[in-house]
Amino acid sequence: MAGRSIHKFCAAFLLVIGVVCTNAGFTGKPEIDMEIWTSRNKLLDSMFEDSVNLTGYAFAWSEEVCQKLLNEDILQNKTSVEPDDREMYLNICVRRTVDRLEPTVSRHGDHPDEVRLRKYGFEDFRKVMDQKYEHFFEEMVQRMDDYVKSLTPEQQGKETARNLKEWSGKIKNAPTLAGKEMAFRKCMRFYYFENGV
Repeated sequence: MAGRSIHKFCAAFLLVIGVVCTNAGFTGKPEIDMEIWTSRNKLLDSMFEDSVNLTGYAFAWSEEVCQKLLNEDILQNKTSVEPDDREMYLNICVRRTVDRLEPTVSRHGDHPDEVRLRKYGFEDFRKVMDQKYEHFFEEMVQRMDDYVKSLTPEQQGKETARNLKEWSGKIKNAPTLAGKEMAFRKCMRFYYFENGV
């Protein structure tokens, strides 16, 4: 008799475990269509990858220029020739320079090497980066709009499509390059860190 109740308990326990496991991935948003989910994630991943590539371009230029600044300092005995010191200086210089190339960062002379950077074409490169950012945001808006247009009318009415349209509009309608950058960052944060639909 005791064996039967243990079997019933085990059967009930397994049933509960099965129900929990079946619903473990449920986010509380029944409107999610897995086909849309997968294709939307591919879109977002490609957008994120392109933003990383754009930043990589800025890093490559910054590293080259900062290496020249470091070599100047070594020749003029302004900095140590120790490898650790060189690497630290180079890393700090690159990070500051890349930051100055981002649209959301203040660009008014707060970089310690501002004058020296100009000698290596910083202002011209910043203009190139601004053009690249403009093109990047136009392309991201176009990709999102094209993606939504490619969905069926039923899919276009779902939350996923509505959210993409909303983010596309925020990026497109931002009046400044910095505003577009902030909208894009918020979009990526919404999807990657806040589990947005």
